[in-house]
Amino acid sequence: MKRMLLASALSVAYPLAQSAAYPFGDPKLGKQVLEAKCSSCHVSRWGGDGSGVYKRPDRKASSAQSLLAWVQRCNAGNKTGLNGEEEESIAAYLNEAYYKFK
Repeated sequence: MKRMLLASALSVAYPLAQSAAYPFGDPKLGKQVLEAKCSSCHVSRWGGDGSGVYKRPDRKASSAQSLLAWVQRCNAGNKTGLNGEEEESIAAYLNEAYYKFK
């Protein structure tokens, strides 16, 4: 409940900073965290700069919520140690850069 109230307050105070899908996410922070903690694994698995995982035709994420769930699964499975804000920030960045979910 507190998180929902905070999200509502933030959306009023910072209407352009957060998206409805990721109210605690900051795409700029997400890009930094992704590059620091995730990219090396993505590069080793998909080659290049690692972004192939987001561009492949059979992408697993089908909505803003499922994109966040995938970030959370990767975090838990790889024991990356991201907090909730970092997870939402990565999802916000990926959505902005690759997915474009509403």
